[in-house]
Amino acid sequence: MLESTNLRGVCEIFLRYIKVIHKKSTPKDPNFLKISIACGQIEQFVESIFPSSTTPSVAQLQLDAEKKERDAQQMTPEERKEMHVVYAAIAGLWLVLFLIVTIVAWFCGARFDHIFDGVKRIYHEILQGGLTARNEVVEGTPGRVEL
Repeated sequence: MLESTNLRGVCEIFLRYIKVIHKKSTPKDPNFLKISIACGQIEQFVESIFPSSTTPSVAQLQLDAEKKERDAQQMTPEERKEMHVVYAAIAGLWLVLFLIVTIVAWFCGARFDHIFDGVKRIYHEILQGGLTARNEVVEGTPGRVEL
């Protein structure tokens, strides 16, 4: 009762129950077509009284037209230069962050010599004819059996 104080509230109530009725109706029902038609007519009537705001505004239509026009044209040299500057700035930022993180890791005791030795070993194995499976014996902690 509180929602039906004006015509818009009544229409919203009708639409809510129309959706419920539409969900409950099944194609096996002999009156399914009549129910669907009636629900559709009510929805159309409410839409004619209170149109939804899905119609684009004049400003939105102008923006869409400008976007289509711009997409049809190629990028200007100034825009291309700005794009390259932005990409270079992003790459520089990533490089600076990488260097900062690497330096912090080095101060915290990271051992980069192991990484360099591993890269050299793999590089030499590739140059010598491909990677081969190595049969290295891994010695575990004394008194423990490795699985």
